[in-house]
Amino acid sequence: MRSPSGTRAGQQGLALIVAMLVAALAAAVAVSLATGESIWSSRVLHRREQVQAQSIAQAGVQWARQILDADGRAGPTDSLNEPWALPLPATPIENGTVEGDIVDAQGLLNVNDLASAMHGSAERRRFARLLAGLGLPASALPPIVAWVTARERAASTPGAVVAPGGRQAGDPGRSDALRVQELAEVPGMTLATLAALLPRVAALPVDVPLNVNTAAPELLAASIANLDPTALAALVSSRRDHPFTSVADFRARLPAGASLGDETMYTVASRYFLVSVRARQGETLAQAQALIERSGTGWPAIVWQTIE
Repeated sequence: MRSPSGTRAGQQGLALIVAMLVAALAAAVAVSLATGESIWSSRVLHRREQVQAQSIAQAGVQWARQILDADGRAGPTDSLNEPWALPLPATPIENGTVEGDIVDAQGLLNVNDLASAMHGSAERRRFARLLAGLGLPASALPPIVAWVTARERAASTPGAVVAPGGRQAGDPGRSDALRVQELAEVPGMTLATLAALLPRVAALPVDVPLNVNTAAPELLAASIANLDPTALAALVSSRRDHPFTSVADFRARLPAGASLGDETMYTVASRYFLVSVRARQGETLAQAQALIERSGTGWPAIVWQTIE
């Protein structure tokens, strides 16, 4: 049970998130109004609501960048205790609602690491243990590895033509090379396997480490050798109250016999975050999704963004 102090901290964090969102929305509304009454009046109501909903959803992405920037300045680690990790519930706005959430992309397994020259073998073992833990067939992994590897090779070949959704060699947005939804293209991929993997994997630049403060229990179980369910539950409970301050701290708090393996595959601080914002205006819905990179040297950057 969460302590009163923890509840107050959560309430304060949510209040901060809402305050930042209100500021972002105010800017979006001002831009929308500046478009001009004559233009709005020439459109049907549905189109106007669609544009407004999309503007609000896009403002939500800016809100997320503000939250992540403030968090980056507040401390060197990232954990589920921080304001960014609190989902924004459906919040009433004029003529509708807005809601959203930020997910640590480094709390997910990085599918691009399956093709890593440095960590590929270890990552494949991690994915194999995840599939086993989810009750999925081991035969699902080789086609995924082959598909990701083929895309990586094509992308690193000068002048290569990459399938839609991919990138050319040297493209600075290379972490956008593979959206996890594209795993549906893997030969033999089943709906059950895809549905189980999508909430647990991300597509990031190669060799991005896993954040042990934010990774789901089943991902920690897939990553750490000789960690039984009871010890895993105790470890997750421990980090809830006392997030790991370093990989060394994480290692020291593992039970006897548990092994991390290559410690460069782990971290307690993240650079990449997935943002999802849903806005409703009247009967119209809009959704914005984005991958945000926080480098620590400037305003968090949008790696990719979609608005529907």
